[in-house]
Amino acid sequence: MWNQFSMTRRRLLGAMTALAGSGLIPGAYAGEASGESDADAASESPRRWCIRNATVLTMEPGRPPLEKADVWVVDERIEAIGEKLDSEDSEMINGEGCIVMPGLVDTHNHMWQTQMRGMFGQTEGSLFFPLTNRLGEHFRPADTWVGEYLAAMENVGAGITTSVDFFDNNRGPEHAQAALEALAASPLRARLMFGNESKTSGNSIDLEHLRELYDGWERYAERGRLSLGLAWRLPSDLSDQDAMAMKRREFDAAREMELPIAVHVSGEEHHAMFQRLIDGEFLVPELQVVHATNAREEHLDALLEAGSSLALTPITEHRVGYGLTRLSHFERLERLGLGIDGNALAGRGDMFEVMKHAALTELGASEDQTGINCERIVSLATRIGAESIGMSDQVGTLTPGKQADLIMLDTRRANLGMLPTEPYAFVVFAATPANVSLVSVGGHIAKRDGQLVDIDEDELASRIDASLSHLRDYL
Repeated sequence: MWNQFSMTRRRLLGAMTALAGSGLIPGAYAGEASGESDADAASESPRRWCIRNATVLTMEPGRPPLEKADVWVVDERIEAIGEKLDSEDSEMINGEGCIVMPGLVDTHNHMWQTQMRGMFGQTEGSLFFPLTNRLGEHFRPADTWVGEYLAAMENVGAGITTSVDFFDNNRGPEHAQAALEALAASPLRARLMFGNESKTSGNSIDLEHLRELYDGWERYAERGRLSLGLAWRLPSDLSDQDAMAMKRREFDAAREMELPIAVHVSGEEHHAMFQRLIDGEFLVPELQVVHATNAREEHLDALLEAGSSLALTPITEHRVGYGLTRLSHFERLERLGLGIDGNALAGRGDMFEVMKHAALTELGASEDQTGINCERIVSLATRIGAESIGMSDQVGTLTPGKQADLIMLDTRRANLGMLPTEPYAFVVFAATPANVSLVSVGGHIAKRDGQLVDIDEDELASRIDASLSHLRDYL
């Protein structure tokens, strides 16, 4: 069993690409706490910089790709986009042979599980749900920190600049604190969806702690980079009136705080779960439904009418046998996004793979090579995804005034070798995290020249080993 964990550690680190940096792993659950904010502790990122002569996908509706264009960033925001911008007082970054586009938006994840990558098998005891339930009981705050931080850094390295983190192993205030510290220590823009102590808990979510976090959120917000929501679940017995009353109290509390809410609709009872959301009048604009594979047409109509959103995670939905996730089935929905659904279960935090998997599933099922729109799929991972989680005023497109959450793909890497004439098809079918040469979140350059910055690989490896050494006793 130890060999399995050693293999997992190599996969955990290897998936993050070329880690390098200054030894920044702050937080009470990762070392000595610091009075500085993590952004202040990080290596200096230029405040004014400009990418020159790139192919730019703004992802703004109706705007075609721009060739030989510049993207100018000042402080946290995009200052201008165009040809030969007058930005001589800024640091210049060569964009020739590269594609610049908005950072990818991961609308649903379970980041705390990352250490379990490679452990899920095909036998009863090693399947995803029983294994995560068993190991999750033994997660310490330090294990939570490792899972969250590792996923956050892997995501950023792969071009994901925003993740919605469904935190459903919230075993107490210290675990939530560890998750928040890990996200703050990373450069990722993240929304922590505050959930219950486990997937199957019959207890109420700790609403008192949620209220404390909400009231004091300025301490955690990292200048708006981190936000808060509710990770909500329906009861396992939908006919249990007492359990439903408890769930309504949780739902109403989140709405009173004006927090976004996410709920899973999946498994054998997914049709009944969707109907319960409708009958209970839970479909509201601030609700995100997750999965809903093969949802009935009348259920999708109700979702659309209510203005709720939907997150699809095709890789993991197929991995656990929910059925085929066909984009055409959900095409009429206005608020729709794609997600990882756990770097461990998906294998890695790779939205390029999610896009490609969704595209190939639709092409194969439709038996039509023209059955997808690549620009639409890239929009689901950027602009439309951001709209679905209520962040389109900040991210999702390259628009002057918005947060400078952007990535640059180097098409000159060995796996490509040329600037594509159809950049949207390139992003969906050919790009990988290895092509991500630069990542900016809020104007802070978190990856440059293909390497993550501000991370100590040896220190992180030590903390991964300590976490795996603890968890292996409970397999």
